[in-house]
Amino acid sequence: MNEVTVGYQDGCLHPLVVSKTGMRLARMMGARAIWAPDHFMGFAPKWLWTPDNVPAARVIHSMDALFDPVPLLTYAAVKHRKMWIGTSVTEPIRRHPMSLAQTFVTLDHISRGRAILGIGNGLRENTEPYGFATDKRVGRLQEALGLIRTLWNSRGRPVDFEGKFWTLKDAVFDLPLFKNKPPRMFVGAHFPRMLRLCGRFADGWLPGEKVAGAEYGARLDVIRASAEQAKRPLDTFVASQTLMCVIGESRDEILEKALGNKYCAYMALGLPPAVWREHSAEHPLSDQEAGFLEIVPSRVTEEHVEKAQAQLSPALLDRLFYMGSTRDIVAEAAPLAEAGCSHFIIANMGAAFTDRGTKNFWDMGRLIRGLGALEAPPL
Repeated sequence: MNEVTVGYQDGCLHPLVVSKTGMRLARMMGARAIWAPDHFMGFAPKWLWTPDNVPAARVIHSMDALFDPVPLLTYAAVKHRKMWIGTSVTEPIRRHPMSLAQTFVTLDHISRGRAILGIGNGLRENTEPYGFATDKRVGRLQEALGLIRTLWNSRGRPVDFEGKFWTLKDAVFDLPLFKNKPPRMFVGAHFPRMLRLCGRFADGWLPGEKVAGAEYGARLDVIRASAEQAKRPLDTFVASQTLMCVIGESRDEILEKALGNKYCAYMALGLPPAVWREHSAEHPLSDQEAGFLEIVPSRVTEEHVEKAQAQLSPALLDRLFYMGSTRDIVAEAAPLAEAGCSHFIIANMGAAFTDRGTKNFWDMGRLIRGLGALEAPPL
């Protein structure tokens, strides 16, 4: 059986002391990795992010006050010398593949081999409002993954590349790889085409959607089949899962607060319309605007959130959050480990609506230990 490790999802939010404190406490509590998002815009509209709606707004003045993850991960690499550092996730729309190749080899040198390029196909909120392309995102990612690998393997020889999205002519990448090994690459993937890219190119899988153990295992099978077809061994491959956690005394206590909370109603808009329909509810946004991939928070109105709150149910919230005591959350995550997940990433959502303050951090320590006691079968 494989050891299960636990990582900490930072928010990259101003003020900087929040990230510094979170990283330090996570390390003290046994976390093995620090993950940072790459966002221009946060996961909540500005009108919603007030102390009346969100307790965390007393400290974090705006969900849109986001730091660039690369300098923050550089700080983490120097300050926390035994922890992996990675993006969760960036994309090749705002960042050119050459820039990504260079940046993460640089981070790998600074961290002495602990850098992870976590990459996906991009969220609309970070691209379309800023004038970046939003079409053909999966095809763009596929080309970028191949191009990054080509640059890392080029050993300083000029690279010619003619693709649908990028063209390189006599391009040189001569930054030596740390100990002659490229940084690890994890792909954020949920659906078949993306899962196949993960198996073909990646060293790890970085999903965020909450699924049952059986579905997690089925998706991992797609990755295995793709890796086998590409003749890539999975001996060191890491299957992970991000857990949006809300820790409390009990699940019932959390649900009571969540069902009356506007921020939770807003977060439910991140679920696709198909999930809402499964629970006999109608998504307040159109199919083209709904779900975390497509939603643009700055365009969500109070009316949208009120419609969501009127239909909010425990079943819908269960599709988003891991809720309850630390034992409850470990028990709910255990089937994922049994299916092959060997790295859990804790995204602590409690400060958004439970108002437990620093107690959430100490609860997180128990959760890290509980998840770390699980075991995962070899891939």
